[in-house]
Amino acid sequence: MNKFIRLLIMAGVIAVSMGAPGAALAQPSLPPFCQAGSLPGHDPQYPDDQLILICIPPNWNGQLVVYAHGYVPAQAPLALPLAELTLPDGSFMPEVLLAQGFAFATTSYHKNGYAVEQARKDLNALVRHFKTQVPRESLQKVFLIGASEGGEIAAMMIERHPGKYNGALALCGPIGGARFQVKYLGDFRAVFDYFFPDVFSFGAANDVPSDAFLNWANDTQAIAVAMAADPSATAQLLSVTGAAVDPGDPASAVTTAVGVLFYSVWGTNDLTATAGGIAYDNRSTVYLGSFDDAALNAGVERVQSDGRARAYLRRFYQPSGELERPLVTLHNTLDPVVPFQHEVIYSGLAAEEGSGNFLTVIPVARYGHCNFTVEEISAAFALLVQQAALQPDPVDDD
Repeated sequence: MNKFIRLLIMAGVIAVSMGAPGAALAQPSLPPFCQAGSLPGHDPQYPDDQLILICIPPNWNGQLVVYAHGYVPAQAPLALPLAELTLPDGSFMPEVLLAQGFAFATTSYHKNGYAVEQARKDLNALVRHFKTQVPRESLQKVFLIGASEGGEIAAMMIERHPGKYNGALALCGPIGGARFQVKYLGDFRAVFDYFFPDVFSFGAANDVPSDAFLNWANDTQAIAVAMAADPSATAQLLSVTGAAVDPGDPASAVTTAVGVLFYSVWGTNDLTATAGGIAYDNRSTVYLGSFDDAALNAGVERVQSDGRARAYLRRFYQPSGELERPLVTLHNTLDPVVPFQHEVIYSGLAAEEGSGNFLTVIPVARYGHCNFTVEEISAAFALLVQQAALQPDPVDDD
């Protein structure tokens, strides 16, 4: 679960109103050589400007790091991802990079929620804008770093724009593609409803009320109470879905359920609107691992997806594995929200494309979503920079 989501839950999001959080989140102060601004999105469907941040240190080494942030609920206002950029030890990622001479840039994107299509355009526009802020041809290398949804964005950017970027670091991203991720999230909700039918009063597909997120604080309590009251159902839920838990912490079962079900309550309507229809389908899914699989498969909610939504996800949310630049990935082996299986899927795609030599997968044997130490992130980025140094610089056709 990314930091923004954790803070929302801790703040009690029942107080959130459409488009504006009820509690302000503490934001780190910006270094003096950082400038915030905005760029037009030129998108009639989502007309907001993207908010941007550009930081250029006095000792700039001619290299730029562009950060692609993770999932932010569509119900929240656009904002720079400053809280997400605060590392586990309390340090601020831009300051760490700026101290090494790197310039830094990030964006809110001009859309929250499921925003891979919009983010790719915004990030390219951000880099174009950065070039207008520095002497001509002074920019030598551009690196991408993305976390969670931003990890998928970073991977797809390095695949599709090898002439613009020198390399990418994808942290805990759903790089196996939306088909697998949407299926995982949807299956968990459907199976959860079968074993705990009294927690939610609405289904897993397109009947999530637009204001359902307002009850999320109560929902999290109901999830915890229901799972504690029925350990057998909890064990079957985890067995059927394969969702990760911390073997040393029984309470992590609830943490996993809350982290996954968050996307059903907060994200289903946005995904349907963005993709142009229902993206999840389980009509032919055979669920296994319960005490009575026949009863489970007969009783679980069945959902039919829309062809338009499937096509949209294939176009904008499916990495290809075709790499010409280095991609380094960092992923927890026990990630409950974005399963490590994404790394296996992507490795297979890269092998099929003959791009395996450009891919470095770094597994981190730990429970949690994006649960990395500063040292692990720093080492992964250093490896990316080292690998990029061995490659010819891109010839930008922008």
